[in-house]
This record gives sequence, structure tokens and C-alpha cells, in this order.
Amino acid sequence: KMKNSRLYIPEPILALIVSYVSEQGIDALKNWIKVGQVGKLAAFFDETLTRVRLDKSPHFIYMSSSNSLYFSFYSKCLEKRNPYPLYLHSLSLGFCCLDLCGAISILSTCKDRFPLAKLLNIALNRCAGIEVIDDFNSFNRENKCFFDVSLMANKLIGHISASEPKRFGSYGETFLSEEYPDCWLIHELNNEFNGERCSQCLYFYLFRD
Repeated sequence: KMKNSRLYIPEPILALIVSYVSEQGIDALKNWIKVGQVGKLAAFFDETLTRVRLDKSPHFIYMSSSNSLYFSFYSKCLEKRNPYPLYLHSLSLGFCCLDLCGAISILSTCKDRFPLAKLLNIALNRCAGIEVIDDFNSFNRENKCFFDVSLMANKLIGHISASEPKRFGSYGETFLSEEYPDCWLIHELNNEFNGERCSQCLYFYLFRD
């Protein structure tokens, strides 16, 4: 904590300090904001906005909602191409707006800075009928522990669910796998064909490997 708000720290050094603090998460910036105007300005330095780890907040997945208390800060970080809001934006484009090309384009800029973004990039490319072999092999090399990969996939599934993905019209033509989850039989009986599947169908298709 900064006990003396009148302590002078040159702006370049202050920006560097706060940017490193921000890697502990958005909550780590609260003490700086409480200091006063200097601390508030530091929290909104470009160096901070591009590095702050929004994903460490329990409210991360909801920050992109206009109703979120963090929406304004999220928007500023998104403008500065921070990888964590870029990931959230790509989730919205891919699963709510059904804009696969837009989501994949954004993920290509942040997939090497956030492992979940790399996994989502592989999954959405698969939805688009594109096999990104290099990224897939790179992901396997970086995540050799099956337990870690399982945790990551479950977290991504949770994020997709929280984004309330559209069902109708969602990647219907890509459900071509010879293997299928048990729920497909129920959908067939109810005449619910591709594009009207439940979330479990989509997760099975994305993560069947």
C-alpha cells in the first residue's frame, strides 16, 4: 500500500510498477485507486490496461456484459488489445453472434498469450471446418498433463455456457462426426436436427479428441 500519497514517483516508473501489480489481477489495483488521483491515473495507464489479468477475477466471464460493474474497465482493456477481454469478445462473437470468422480473427492475435484462447481458437477453427494442425500440436506440447487439459476444457465449457450460446443455426453443417453423444438419439426422436442441438452436442463435437 502507498501510505504517503504525496510521494513522487516519475510517471514511467509508476507505469511500470502498476503494470506489474496488475498481473496479480484487477483486485490488486484497488489499493492504487484508493490512494487518490495519482493512483487512479496509474490504474488506467496503457501499460496497465494491456497487461492486467482480468481472468483472475471471479467476475471475469461476466465483465463483457453491459450490466457488469467492470464493463467500463473491460472496454478500456479491450480497446488496448488486452488478451483477456479479446478472449471474452471472441466468445461472444463465436457463440452468440455466430460470427466464426470474426472470432477466429481476434483469437489469432491473443492465442499465444492466453492458453484458453489457444484452445478456443482450435475449437472454433474446427467448427469452421479448418484443422489447425500446428496450433493443435503446439497446444499438446505445452500441455502434456491430461488432468491440466481436462481442467482447461471444463473451464472453457463453463465460459461457453455462461455466455448463453445460441442453439438454432449454430454450426449445423459441421456436425459430421461418426461418433456422437447419447443425447443425439433423443434429438433424433424429437426431430431436433443440426442447428437445434443442446450445448452438450456442441461440446462433444468441439472436444471429442
